[in-house]
Amino acid sequence: MEEINILVFSHVEERHLARIREVDPRVRVTAVDRQRGIELAPSAEIMVVGWNVPEDAVRRATKLRWIQSVGAGVDSLIVPEIMSREIVLTTSSGIHQSVVEHVIAVMLVFTRRLHLALRDQLRRKWDRSRASGEELLGKTLGILGLGTIGAEIAQKAHAFGMRVIGMRRTAAPVPDVDQVVGADGLRTILRESDAVVVALPLTPQTRGLVGEDAFRTMKPSALFINVGRGPIVQEQALISALREGRIAGAALDVFEREPLPADSPLYGFENVIITPHVSGTSPAYMDRAVPLFCENLQRYLRGETLRNIVDKELGY
Repeated sequence: MEEINILVFSHVEERHLARIREVDPRVRVTAVDRQRGIELAPSAEIMVVGWNVPEDAVRRATKLRWIQSVGAGVDSLIVPEIMSREIVLTTSSGIHQSVVEHVIAVMLVFTRRLHLALRDQLRRKWDRSRASGEELLGKTLGILGLGTIGAEIAQKAHAFGMRVIGMRRTAAPVPDVDQVVGADGLRTILRESDAVVVALPLTPQTRGLVGEDAFRTMKPSALFINVGRGPIVQEQALISALREGRIAGAALDVFEREPLPADSPLYGFENVIITPHVSGTSPAYMDRAVPLFCENLQRYLRGETLRNIVDKELGY
C-alpha cells in the first residue's frame, strides 16, 4: 500500500491531525515548520498551508500534486514555482462566517455611533448629540466582490432590511443582491452606496482598484470597509479622503503593509476602526477548515473533482 504524505504548514492541533489520518490508512500527516517542511518536501504529495508556503519547499517537492490553503485568498501562493507546474490549488472558501459577522458588526458600530460613544465613555463625557445613531434599515450596501464571502454578507445585510448592490466579474444574478453589475459598474456601486465593502481577491486586475477617483465618487456620508486585501486600496488616497471629509469613516482589517506601521496616519482618525487582519479568525476556524480538507482528501483519493479549485490564471 503506497503512502500518501501530507505536510501541514499551518498550526493544527493534534486532534485535527488525527481527523486527517482517519480518512484513509495510506495517509501520513506531518505538521512542519518552514525548515522541517523543506527537509521533508521531496516525499510530499499534498501540502496544507496557511498564509504562504516556502517556494524552496515546493521546488524540492517533485511529487507534489495538490496544495490546500486554509484561507480563502491565495494571492501569496500565485508564485512561479506553483504556476509553472500542474499543481492543483484549492481554498477553504465557504467557512468564513467570522468575516461576515465582522462586516455587520462594524456597520452597526458606525451606524449606531458606538465608536464615538466608547471614546466619550473613556473621557467620562456625556454627549447625546455625538452618540445618537441611525439605522441600517433602508440603507444601501455596495459589495465589491460577490464570491462566497460577499454573497453571505449580502444575505445578512438583507436580514437588516438593507438594499444590496454588488460588483462581480460577470453581472450574473446573486441571491439577496438587488442589483449586480460587472467590473464596468464600479462607479455605480460607489455612487449609490451608504456603505461599501471590499471583499475582492487580490489579483493584477484588482490591485489599486480603489483610489482617488473611487473616494471622490462615494457619498460624503458613506462608510468604507475593507476585509479583502490591503493592496486593492490605494492607502494614501484613502487617507486623503478621510482628512478632507470626503467619506464618513472607514473600518479596515487589511493594509498595504502589515503590520500597519505605528506612524501610519490611519491610527489618528476618530472615524476609523483598525483591526489587525483578524476578521477571518475564530476559535472554530480550524474546526471548519479541517473537515473541508478531509472531504477534499476523500475526493482526491477517489479521483473526483476537488472543491474550491483555484483558476491560477485568474488568481481565485
